[in-house]
Amino acid sequence: MGGARSGVRISAIIPMYGVERYLPELLQSLSAQEPGDYEIDYLFIDDGSPDRSGDLAEEWLAGSGASGRVIRQQNAGVSAARNRGLSEATGDWVTFPDSDDILDARYFRNVARFIRRDGERVSLVAARLLRLYDADGSIQDVHALQFRFAAGDRRVSMTEYPDFFQMNAASSFFRRADLERTGVRFPLGLHASEDAMFVADHLLRSGAEPVLGLVADATYIYRRRATADSAVDLSRLDPVGSIGRFHDAYLPLMQRAAAMGPVPAWLQSMFLYECQWLLPAATAAESEVPPLSDADGALMLAALADCAHFVDEDVLFRYDASALSLEARLLLQLLSGRSIPAWVGAYRDRGHGVDLPIAAGAEVTVVGPDWKPLDITGERTAPDHFGQKVLERWHGTIPKDARVVVDGVARTEVPRRWEDRPAQQWDRHRRVVVGWTPGTLPSRADEVRVWKPVPGPFGSFGPRAQWRLRLWRRRVARIVKKARGRA
Repeated sequence: MGGARSGVRISAIIPMYGVERYLPELLQSLSAQEPGDYEIDYLFIDDGSPDRSGDLAEEWLAGSGASGRVIRQQNAGVSAARNRGLSEATGDWVTFPDSDDILDARYFRNVARFIRRDGERVSLVAARLLRLYDADGSIQDVHALQFRFAAGDRRVSMTEYPDFFQMNAASSFFRRADLERTGVRFPLGLHASEDAMFVADHLLRSGAEPVLGLVADATYIYRRRATADSAVDLSRLDPVGSIGRFHDAYLPLMQRAAAMGPVPAWLQSMFLYECQWLLPAATAAESEVPPLSDADGALMLAALADCAHFVDEDVLFRYDASALSLEARLLLQLLSGRSIPAWVGAYRDRGHGVDLPIAAGAEVTVVGPDWKPLDITGERTAPDHFGQKVLERWHGTIPKDARVVVDGVARTEVPRRWEDRPAQQWDRHRRVVVGWTPGTLPSRADEVRVWKPVPGPFGSFGPRAQWRLRLWRRRVARIVKKARGRA
């Protein structure tokens, strides 16, 4: 269960509430941990659990001989439970596994090996995430940020590569001395994104350039409960909590960062990652926000607008950690008070149809080759994002030699490639404008992950080659599927 006293000393803080059904699988995975140059102290925080979770943890500690104890307290929430554990921790490094998840047998051994080699050169360490679907027992590699691990173990500067950030505390490891120095604790009262706020607050307070350590061969398996009663699932049903993640979490953090200087691009990217689950209509099934009333929708838009003011235009359109649609980016651009960039095009289909995003109320005219107006009136629609009224889409049928002029400025016509869907056409054009990465697949409307060549520094040749092969296969599969659809 551990190594010599000279090994890496880790405190694993595990909050528990109503997890009697799931806890045995975690405990079994802890028993199966392979030995290595580390030792672990388990701190199980029984947060007023109404079932036998605390008793199960005590029985496991007694039977396994593992170092640790169960701390019982009145129910105060997961953040308070983790903070309690942090106050009792004695390890040089701390981590916060969730009690309904599972750890690969080499999890602690491989993390400890990385810490022994690179621990002094990183701000925190992150393990690779896989998702366990409780309904059918399948384990899938579907996390949107898995690209970070495509090159194997490595260190990445979050300043130089702002799309390399960490949102999850359960699969992270922190130097306890750093946490004590910064004084950071999990925020109380938040119903969503408390992990991300803990990580971001810690990095901001540290004052140093953050470096993310990535351990690709340490696998953390997080559960998607079939009963949909986890804290994340329940947060989706709480509109107040969904609004609060921006108004009460990201906004104060960005304001504090701005008071010290430019808001770090990695923090801006974290905000945009959260928007991935809110704005694209195509990801509604994964949305973390329930249907909102008109009043709550207005509050959500106001919170997004307040945060969007701290997002640089360059970061907004270069962000590449997830497949945030151009439409969503333009909405944030308008909410921030900026105008739609001049490079945004008029997106033509394979016939005479044209679709283009415009600011609400913009004047749209169609002109011929001689620049004389044509008698063409298109249709305006407003994307359904919380009742927003700042962004519209103009649809019209125009001759091949005609052009669309918006507020006196002609839009560049962007043709659609035969293999592209509309969302891919928009994303491909954005990428060409901001800086195309050869080999990247333009994102489809139903995608969250960005399929691109392995980004970032360092890493190993083998994992990089495997990822490029996977990317090539996906590209071919897309072309074949599209060709069959045309046959």
